Amino acid sequence: MTAMWLKKVFTKAKSEDDANLFSYKGYEIPIDLMYMTGGGVETWDEISLGHQDQLRNYCAIEPDHNVLEVGCGVGRDAIQLTEQLSEDGSYAGVDIIKPSIEWCQQNIAARYPNFSFHYLDIYSQIHNAGGNLKTTEVRLPAEDKSIDRIILHSVFTHMFEDDIVYYLHDFARVLKRGGKVFASFFILDDEALSLLEQEKQKNPDSVFEGLDFEHEYGDGCFVQDLEHPEGAVAYTEEAFERILKKGKMKLAQPVGKGFWCGREGVTDGQDIAILEPVSE
Repeated sequence: MTAMWLKKVFTKAKSEDDANLFSYKGYEIPIDLMYMTGGGVETWDEISLGHQDQLRNYCAIEPDHNVLEVGCGVGRDAIQLTEQLSEDGSYAGVDIIKPSIEWCQQNIAARYPNFSFHYLDIYSQIHNAGGNLKTTEVRLPAEDKSIDRIILHSVFTHMFEDDIVYYLHDFARVLKRGGKVFASFFILDDEALSLLEQEKQKNPDSVFEGLDFEHEYGDGCFVQDLEHPEGAVAYTEEAFERILKKGKMKLAQPVGKGFWCGREGVTDGQDIAILEPVSE
């Protein structure tokens, strides 16, 4: 995610193309909903396939797995998973953007009965300003100990500590033994902070087009834009560890570092955390 993307979302920029449809794998996807999911026509396939590569690398999904995706958008990952999950597996996608969920219900779930999509009427300054609920007032649509994999691509990068902790507790409820959470974050470790500072020193008089997280917004929490704080949210390593501890989750493997801060030699954009519940 870049500052330019944030600007597009904040201003709700529209073009003539936004009313059009994008043909992909037999679906006609509304382009305006693609932008709300993240990216656009030019990057849709690249991001879709990249997400599947990440899942294979970090916590592979088996054909008979039950998958829950938080922030499914207009089905970018769900469309790919229709080709991977068998009839013995299942997928449930949730999102706070109602038109995206309705499109998925009418187009993906209509073809695949083991796929379902659920609208959560949660308030969001950017994505659901008319929402009536708080995150802590919803319950994920899954039975206890029923889910093998939970996916969150660029969801916690828009959320604050209390809400993340609430979700982590609910994840522990729905995960099977051995289940895993794939979640991306912006983590301000020493290397990321150093790289961001180097960028500022190289271009002190220019508008930084990436993410710099200059604005402190709580204990170990930093945001990109004070007017739209949930547009992009980062946490220090200490805050990240505190969130996991409060949520009774732990890392199942070391964090996969992303190139969002200028880090070289890595392929992931955001930082990738694979989580599992702490044993009682």
